[in-house]
Amino acid sequence: MNISYLYNGDVISSVDSQYTEIKNSPLTSPSFIINSIVNIYQESFDILKNKSKEFVIPEESIIGIGDKGNIFDKIYELGIKSNYIFCSDKGKKLFGPILKSSSTSAFPYYFYSIDKVIGINVEIFYSPLINEDDDEIILYVTDGSIQSLVYSIQNMDYKIEQNDKDNIEWKHTMFYNLYDCRFNSYKLSIRNVSRLRNDKINKILDGN
Repeated sequence: MNISYLYNGDVISSVDSQYTEIKNSPLTSPSFIINSIVNIYQESFDILKNKSKEFVIPEESIIGIGDKGNIFDKIYELGIKSNYIFCSDKGKKLFGPILKSSSTSAFPYYFYSIDKVIGINVEIFYSPLINEDDDEIILYVTDGSIQSLVYSIQNMDYKIEQNDKDNIEWKHTMFYNLYDCRFNSYKLSIRNVSRLRNDKINKILDGN
């Protein structure tokens, strides 16, 4: 699969989870299997977000882009070891003119890195699951893999059951273990701190 941040996490514990779709066929569905993995990605990213310690980086302190700028220096100054960085469409601009992954895999393109910084061993990913305000850019940074599909796939149980008496609908369910893995994660909120400060001052003055 070559999706290391999902595949080979250091497992701490697990919970039982499942994914279900109603289909018109009792046959094994490759698209359902893929959608089950996508669901695991979504659940894993929620774990990542919930575990993340938050920092604010002044936008005005960011100079240049990618390895030609100081964004990685700013991350290092916070004492963060970064192996994987997840960004939104807005966040891509911090890393230069990078493009959508050209992978021909059956899995969504955002499963794969959009850039790699070889010298410091960092992979950058786009994620559609990042929510941010208009005046901020959010990066999620982790020092290790966030899921262990190597174990999830080994323990998956795919069941197909009749869902109606006319044999028109069939319930496809994937049962699997969702793992909590050992990693540190961080939410970096990049904002124009000077503008925010001025806005707060103006609101106080207007209130008087």
